Amino acid sequence: MVRLIIDGDLAASEVVRILDQYRLSADRYGYVLVMADVTRIGTMPAEARKSICAGADIPMRGTVIYNTSFQSRLLCTLVMGALQLFTGAQQHPVVFLVDEAEARAWIDERRLSLGDTALAV
Repeated sequence: MVRLIIDGDLAASEVVRILDQYRLSADRYGYVLVMADVTRIGTMPAEARKSICAGADIPMRGTVIYNTSFQSRLLCTLVMGALQLFTGAQQHPVVFLVDEAEARAWIDERRLSLGDTALAV
């Protein structure tokens, strides 16, 4: 699992670094689950949103986003929807939960539900 805390605006170079961490996790475990705290997320310019497509090769198997405001939830929905559209990530559910405890529980449940099927890309 990759735990992501976004604090402030998100530049394209930062998105690339995040994707690099996802790849490291995928190399080690065969897939990636993300738990993202977006309490203090700022803006995400178009260039940063476009750079997400560079992650099309990463076997994402679930993202849980928590501590969202209405505005940050809209931004996250837009970005994650684009990622799923461009990557064809059908095994990559994205959920929004209230807090870290619920997010951890979701990650644990998702990990169990995946079993060996998570390795299939």
